[in-house]
Amino acid sequence: MDRPSVSIIVINFNGKKHLVDCLNSLFVQRYPSSALEIIVVDNASHDGSCDLLRQQFPKVRLIENRENLGFAPAVNQAVRLSQAQYVALINNDAKADPNWIEHLVADIEAHKAEKVIAVGAKMLDWEGQQIDFIQAALNVFGHGNQPFTRMPTASIAGQAGPQLFACGGAMLADRAFFLAIGGFDESYFAYFEDVDFGWRAWLLGYQIRFNPSALVYHRQHATANTMGGHQIRALLERNALRTIIKHYADEQLWRILPAAILLIIQRSLLDGSGGFDRKEFDLRLRKQGDQTSTMQVPKIMLSYIAALGDVLDGWDSLWAERERLQTLRQRSDAELFNLFEQPFGLIDLDVRLHMQQQTMVESFKLRELMPNPTTNVLIVSIDPLQAALAGPAIRSVQIAKQLSHSCKVVLAAPDQADLAIPNVQTIAFPSNDGRSLGELALNAEVIIVQGYSLQKYPQLLNAERILVVDLYDPFHFEALELAERRGLSLERALELNDASVAALTQQLALGDFFICASERQRDLWLGALTVSKRLTPEHYRNDPTLRKLIDIVPFGLPSEPPQATQPVMRGVIEGIQQNDVIALWGGGIWEWLDPLTIIRAMAELQQSHPQLKLVFMGGQHPNTQDVGVMQRYSEAVELAKQLGLYAKTVFFNQTWVAYDQRVNYLLEADLGVSAHHNHTETRFAFRTRLLDYLWASLPMIVSAGDSLADLVQQQQLGQVVAIEDVQGWVAALTHAADHPSDRQQRQAQFANIQQAYTWEQACAPLVEFCRQPQYAADKRRNVKAQGQQSGQTSMRYRMDELDRAVAEKNEHIAQLEQHIKALENGKVMRLLKWVNRLRKS
Repeated sequence: MDRPSVSIIVINFNGKKHLVDCLNSLFVQRYPSSALEIIVVDNASHDGSCDLLRQQFPKVRLIENRENLGFAPAVNQAVRLSQAQYVALINNDAKADPNWIEHLVADIEAHKAEKVIAVGAKMLDWEGQQIDFIQAALNVFGHGNQPFTRMPTASIAGQAGPQLFACGGAMLADRAFFLAIGGFDESYFAYFEDVDFGWRAWLLGYQIRFNPSALVYHRQHATANTMGGHQIRALLERNALRTIIKHYADEQLWRILPAAILLIIQRSLLDGSGGFDRKEFDLRLRKQGDQTSTMQVPKIMLSYIAALGDVLDGWDSLWAERERLQTLRQRSDAELFNLFEQPFGLIDLDVRLHMQQQTMVESFKLRELMPNPTTNVLIVSIDPLQAALAGPAIRSVQIAKQLSHSCKVVLAAPDQADLAIPNVQTIAFPSNDGRSLGELALNAEVIIVQGYSLQKYPQLLNAERILVVDLYDPFHFEALELAERRGLSLERALELNDASVAALTQQLALGDFFICASERQRDLWLGALTVSKRLTPEHYRNDPTLRKLIDIVPFGLPSEPPQATQPVMRGVIEGIQQNDVIALWGGGIWEWLDPLTIIRAMAELQQSHPQLKLVFMGGQHPNTQDVGVMQRYSEAVELAKQLGLYAKTVFFNQTWVAYDQRVNYLLEADLGVSAHHNHTETRFAFRTRLLDYLWASLPMIVSAGDSLADLVQQQQLGQVVAIEDVQGWVAALTHAADHPSDRQQRQAQFANIQQAYTWEQACAPLVEFCRQPQYAADKRRNVKAQGQQSGQTSMRYRMDELDRAVAEKNEHIAQLEQHIKALENGKVMRLLKWVNRLRKS
C-alpha cells in the first residue's frame, strides 16, 4: 500500500556547519524515498549554505530568499509550495532518528478520527544524554516552556498523548489543515509561533499529539546564539502578548491582560536595574542643579518597551484576528487550561518577579479561572522510590498522593523512582549530581524538602521558589544519639553536630511554610523559628496562631481498610504455628530504638508462654548502599541467639518487606510492639510504625515517652511500659498472650481514632497552603528592602541567556561540590549519610 507523502522542511539562516548532519539524517529515513521530499528554505544566508546545498545535496529542493523572512514566514512559504499530504519540520541544527518520520506518520494516521492535525517529536541533546523537548507547557501570560529540559534522558520516558503544542523544531502536520487554520502566524518572525499554532488548533476544535518514539537530536540554541539577547527578548515578550490577546475569551482576557502588561514593565525595570537608578525619578530626591536629561540604559531593558510598541503598532490586524478566532471558537478556555501544564509557571530567576507575579495572580484572582489543579509542586524524597520503603519515602509518596488532587505533582527521588502513583510524575535524578534536581526546581512553583536535601543539593535554591520544609524528622537529635552509639570522640561528635545544625539553620532561614508531626514538635520548632528571627510582626498580624507559618502534618493512615492478600507468618515461617500469639515489631531496627529489652522479656516468657512469638518485620534499612549495616540490628540478633530464642521464639526478617505487603504482617499479628531509650530524640520522635498498628486495629505495647505513646494510653489502644523496664514488658506481654481477644474488644477505640489520622486529614494544612502558595511575609519584606537581588531575568529554554545568568551560581555550586567531595572522603560525611538515611519506618 502506498504510504502518505511527506515534505520535510528545514529553515536555514547561516547554518552551514549544521546542515550536513541534519540532511544526512533525513536521507536515511526508514520511509519510502518515493514518498519523501526535502525542502530547505534559506533566509539569505551569507555563510555559503546555498553553495553547500547545491554541491552536496542536489536532490534537496532549495528555496533561496533574498532577505531573512524569519522562521514562521519561511515555514509557510515551504508548506504552500509542497504538494505532500504531510509536512514535517526539523531545525537545521538537529538530526533525526531513522524512524522519526515513520513514527510521526503512523501516529497521526491512527488518530485522524480524533481530529489530530499535528504530532510532536521527542527531542534530545546532540549526544542523546539529556532531554530537550518532552512536554509542552504554557503559563497564563503566554510564555511557552519545555519542562524537564536538561534532565537525563533515562529519567523521563515521556507519554504519548494530547499536548497543547508541538515543538516547531521537530513536528509533523497535516498540510491541508495546517494551511486551513492559517499556518504559523507570520507576524511572529520567530519564537512561540508553535505555541500560537497549537493553541489555535485546539481552540478551533482540532488536536495536537506528542509521540516519544519519534526522536530528534538537537544542538541546543546553536541557531539562537547568532541573535542578540535583546532582540530575542523583544520577540518573546511581543509574541507572548499577541498570543493571549488572540486566544482568550473576554472574561479571561480582561483579567489576565492587565497583569501580563504590568509584569512586562516590571521585568523591564529589573532587567535594566544595573544601568540606572530609579531614585532619579523620585521628585523628593532630586539633586540641586542636576540638569541631565539623558540616561544610558541597557538594550535588554528597552526590548520590553519595544515589544509593547510592536503590539500597539499592529493592533488593528491583531484585534481583527482575535475577533475572527473568537467567532470560530469550538472549545472554552476552561477546557484549554487543562493543557497548559504550568498555568502559573515562572519564567525567570529573580525572586522579586516571582513575588510580583504572585501578587498579580492573587489581585486579579487568576486561580479562580482554572477548572483543575494549577500549582506545580516538586517533592524531593531523600530515599529512592522502590518496593521497599522506609519512613521518609513513605511520607513523600503519601504527601504526593494527597497533593495530586489539587496540584500538579512531581516526586523526585535519588537514583530510583520505580513506583507508579496515579496523577503523580515520579522522576529519578542522579544522587551525585544536583544539577538535574535544579532543572526540576525551575519547573515548580513550590518545592517540598526534608532532611539534608538543601545542603546536599544547593541547586534547589537557584530557582528561588516557594519552599516548604518538612521538619517531621528530628535528625539533629538522631545525630547526637548516633555519635553516642558510635562512641565518637568529642571532636568528631562536634563536627557531626555542627553539620546537622547547619542544615537545620539553613532550613529555618529559607522556608516559607513549615510542617511537623505533632504539637510537641511544633512547640520545639516555634522556639527555633523565634531564635532564627522568623517569627515577626507580619506573621503574627496575619495569623496570631502562626499556623500559616508552621502547622502539623503528622504521619497518616490509608483511608481504605486493610485487606490481607496472603499468609506471611503462620505456617510460612518455620517455628510459627497457627495458634501462636504473634508480637510484631513493624519496622527497622535503628540505633536509637530498644529491641533488646523486649527480647529479654521474651526470654523470661519462653517457658510459661511458648506460644508467644516475636517477629521483627524489618531489620536493615532498604537502602543499605548508603546506610550500611545497623549495629543495633546485629546486637538484637546476637542477643536472641545467646538467649536461645533465635528462630524459635524470636524471628528476624532478613529482607525489607515491600510497602504494599506490610498489610499481611499487620493483619496476621496479634499485637504491635515498639521500644526506645530515654533520650531527647524520643521526646520529639513520631514513631510511624505505630500508625500502621493503628490502621490495622492492632493492640500495642510501647515504651513511654513519645507523643504516640501518649495517644495509646489516652485512647486505650494498648499498654504503655516504662522505658527499659524488662519486667514491665514481661507483664504486658503476658497479658497480651493470655487475652487473645483483646484485638476485638478494642475495635471501638481504634475506630474512633482512625478517621482523625487518615492521610487526607493529616495533609489538609499542606494541601491548603499549596492551593494558594505564598512566600513568607518576612521574606517578602526582606526582598523588597534589599531592592536588588539578581538584576537579570531569563526565559528558560528559549534563550541562551540563561547559561550566562546562572554561570556564577554554578561556579559557586561547583566549589560546594568540591568541598562536599572532600568531606565524602572522611568519616564525618559517611556519618552524615547514615543520619540522612536512617529513618523511622
